[in-house]
Amino acid sequence: MVTVRELSLMTIEAVLKDGAYSNLKMNEMLQTYPLNAADRGLYTELVYGTIKRKLTLDYYLKPFIKTKIKGWVRRLLWMSLYQYLYLDKIPMHALINEAVNIAKKRGGTQTGNTVNAILRQMTSQPLPDIASIKKQPERLSIQYSIPTWIIKHWLTHFGAETTEAIAANLLLPATQTVRVNRTQITVDEAIERLMAEGFDVQRDVDLDVCLHVSGHGVMTSELFDNGWISIQDKSSMFVAEYMELQPGDNVLDSCSAPGGKACHMAEILNGQGTVLATDVHAHKIQLIDHNIRKLHLKGIRAAQHDATEPYDQQFDKILLDAPCSGLGVLRHKPEIKYMMTPQDVEGLVDLQLRIIDNVSKHLKVGGTLVYSTCTIEQLENDNVIYTFLKSHPDFEFDPIEDPRTHETVKTLQLLPQDMHADGFFITRVRKKG
Repeated sequence: MVTVRELSLMTIEAVLKDGAYSNLKMNEMLQTYPLNAADRGLYTELVYGTIKRKLTLDYYLKPFIKTKIKGWVRRLLWMSLYQYLYLDKIPMHALINEAVNIAKKRGGTQTGNTVNAILRQMTSQPLPDIASIKKQPERLSIQYSIPTWIIKHWLTHFGAETTEAIAANLLLPATQTVRVNRTQITVDEAIERLMAEGFDVQRDVDLDVCLHVSGHGVMTSELFDNGWISIQDKSSMFVAEYMELQPGDNVLDSCSAPGGKACHMAEILNGQGTVLATDVHAHKIQLIDHNIRKLHLKGIRAAQHDATEPYDQQFDKILLDAPCSGLGVLRHKPEIKYMMTPQDVEGLVDLQLRIIDNVSKHLKVGGTLVYSTCTIEQLENDNVIYTFLKSHPDFEFDPIEDPRTHETVKTLQLLPQDMHADGFFITRVRKKG
């Protein structure tokens, strides 16, 4: 019998040691090891919480480590310390006993004794003071568990106050939002049915099709099973709205997987137009196809294609939701911040420029191209679109409305604290006639 804490440690190991994506690994684990509602909640909290706060937890742990310990023991101590510091309903003896039992089971009596001694010391002595770290980037890095290089980028671009707000907000739990598939059901009907299933539901103030759903996991809903709603972050939903699709539009979604935005566009067109959803990876085409079938959509097809290579047709509108560092979605995938490097970002910028240069050649005169990313890295956002426009004088900004201020803007950078949604960048350009 695997306990919830053993399962949590196995998942944390898979993410931090083996490079698995937390959300995918957790889904896989929960299918293999079904848990009751209370244990699912604790499992999710332990996995996400420990990964989100890894740098903070290691800073607290370091003075108490007197001898070399194995990686899995360190991760077990992080997980135990997370419960001690951030969860108030778990008795001290329970978290120490569980940790010691796991340590003995995996490493023998001596390892169990070591874990016991370290945890008893840590829970009875003062922990090191983060405020004593003199350099601001290093202090914020440890306080919010974000690598120093990212903090430095944000301080340069956003300033100290906004950087701290971003970092603090990314530690909060992700809210659960769904997009109503209006080809199958009205928004009012969706609200009524979700409430009948026991969910708490709130309409979004900005987007008609966006609902905020709480109470329990919406994947258990009949509406989700039927393809009448899709799980999607609010920030991501803005992208299809800014396409300003019209009946008869022939649309390209050039980097589509898993297809959420392509399906959203197909829902808007409702058979009165066409959407071609392409991705470079063959296995991801199957995922897009699955979503198309599940949502009962017409006028959309998926095809494998490298977006840096020419297409065989012209389009009225193009979406480039570019491959990016993902630093705006750290609530959902907190491990990204430890995996990404400055060199990775530079490589992504090169790829983003290659893709936008290629897809722009397939836009009809007078057509529009929306460029979006789920990052808040300025290099991948403003830098890319201004570099593109500088080398493509036949394109110009097609301004969009900022949902926060209702002002017309050339580029829109949504930050995690703005709407308690993902950090997202969106801009729209037009091919001159």
